[in-house]
Amino acid sequence: MFHIPLATSGSKIPLEKFWNAVLLYHNRPHLINRRLTGALTVFFFKASFDNKNVKRLSELFTRPALLYEIRKLKEISKECITRDLIESILKVHDKNVELTETTVADFMKSFDDESVYVSVRILYPRQNCYEKTIEIVTLDKKSKLATFLAVTEFDKKSLAPVFPYDIHHDSNESLRICVDVFDNAEDASADWLVDELFPKLLKWAENYDLKCEIQQSLSLIAIEKYVELYHNLKVKYGENLVTIWPERTDPLKFVYEDIAIATYLILLWEEMNPDKKPRFIDLGCGNGLLVHILNEEGYPGYGIDIRKRKIWDLYPKTTYLKVQTITPSASSLFPEADWIIGNHSDELTPWIPVIAARSSHKTNFFLLPCCCYEFNGQKYKRINSSVSIYTEYLDYVQDIAKRCNFIIKIDKLRIPSTRRTCIVSFGRCYQLDTIKEVDKKITDLITERCNNQIVENNSDGSVWTNTFQARSNVEKVKNCTQLDKSFICNVINKITQILLAEKILIEKENGNMWNRGGTILLPNLVNVVGKDSLKELKNECGGLQTLLKNHRYIFEVANGSVKLRVPSSSQDTKTKYKSKPCWFHNNHPEGCFYDEDMCAYKHS
Repeated sequence: MFHIPLATSGSKIPLEKFWNAVLLYHNRPHLINRRLTGALTVFFFKASFDNKNVKRLSELFTRPALLYEIRKLKEISKECITRDLIESILKVHDKNVELTETTVADFMKSFDDESVYVSVRILYPRQNCYEKTIEIVTLDKKSKLATFLAVTEFDKKSLAPVFPYDIHHDSNESLRICVDVFDNAEDASADWLVDELFPKLLKWAENYDLKCEIQQSLSLIAIEKYVELYHNLKVKYGENLVTIWPERTDPLKFVYEDIAIATYLILLWEEMNPDKKPRFIDLGCGNGLLVHILNEEGYPGYGIDIRKRKIWDLYPKTTYLKVQTITPSASSLFPEADWIIGNHSDELTPWIPVIAARSSHKTNFFLLPCCCYEFNGQKYKRINSSVSIYTEYLDYVQDIAKRCNFIIKIDKLRIPSTRRTCIVSFGRCYQLDTIKEVDKKITDLITERCNNQIVENNSDGSVWTNTFQARSNVEKVKNCTQLDKSFICNVINKITQILLAEKILIEKENGNMWNRGGTILLPNLVNVVGKDSLKELKNECGGLQTLLKNHRYIFEVANGSVKLRVPSSSQDTKTKYKSKPCWFHNNHPEGCFYDEDMCAYKHS
């Protein structure tokens, strides 16, 4: 069969690293293909096939042959797909063909054998305009070749290339992507193979070790159920919530993130107990959207936060939300709760396992850490600089949960966030009659983390430590508008002086020249502004860039650099700023670019 190379690596790739990259793509195609939510491997066969006239097993898996078999299925699902889908095609060419079920882990044990493996899997779409798709992957160790073919009806949108393409480890030990037909090389999907898939495979081949333990996403639930439920909830709640969103935060991120978390929790709870909808408490519930969706889906429970949000007023009365400050103590336990949720619960995060452990023997927790906090409510201070603070903090919270004698598992959610690792408890590793001993260990843990400042009697509602500080119930404004006026003026003057030091002259209407100054990169402003000033700005959230953008009538910020803005004219703004004083008239060495009649601002 003729191979048409689309892309070839310029360096040699060891065989093991080649297969590492191929199998990572096989296992997690959604990392590259953004049309996918994920993939489910229905079968992974080792094929024993004998027909000298067939050079490559993948040649037999043509689109027409597979479509013929797929059309026999009641639906594309794990339950409906059987080994007949593959056997019926292969037996035409070898009636004694044998398909032995195996695993990717077995495939990885050796690269020296000459076996051929066939993977049958379902690709799940991210959007409803696509349909579930069966993909056949042939992994030929002898030929050092992996062939992928996603099978879609001719009148349907495709999730992946509809023609077979090969990922090949050639005789020069290069990694190549090839197709078999020239027409396919001209297809738009061929550009995707070259521009998206090929660079990613090369990167993985150079850096990724499949044998290293990498946390898979959605590993505790069924991917096929997740895709279906997420789509349903997105249609049911998504568009309406985005439309009515009254908060300053991005509705697209927060709405669909909480829909994804709700989807995950519903499936997790169904998996653990399909006969009962558990009662939950969401501590630090924020906008309350997760609580709202769970309540609407019939799950009893409520959310607690230190302050009310605007959107709370838009939820129906069936959504239960409370304003309350949670201070770790016996009065902040929830014995009626089956689950305690900590979704970006900030300073309560390390306390969630403790509160769950002391609430009741039946109470589990779901924890999605984001910002890193200690037991005292202060920011967590890293110990190990060889890993990120987030990775270290995840280990720290897991250790807390284990010391509370929880059985825990780790998973990754599919949400628009880099911090998407969750910690889920699955009961205790102790019997109820040993609860006093366990509680003593928890007290020891609190003592250790709170520098011995604890309250011994934790049964009468007293707090468990004197060091915990809850956040203020008044949201602090962090947009640099609350800084001292003289401080702001000082920073602005420093920046304008350095910009005006470079003379770039432009002509005014009266023929005089006016210095608009030069341009400076934002990183170079660090020395100009000074470290102490930068630190004070950083405490106000956005920092220097926020200050500059707040003064956009003075500065123009673009592409990582800043320059002085040419003042606006009254014609540009239709005099809507005329009541405000002109900064350039009062502060620029040459005054304003315009005279008073033409300037958008007041000159007096």
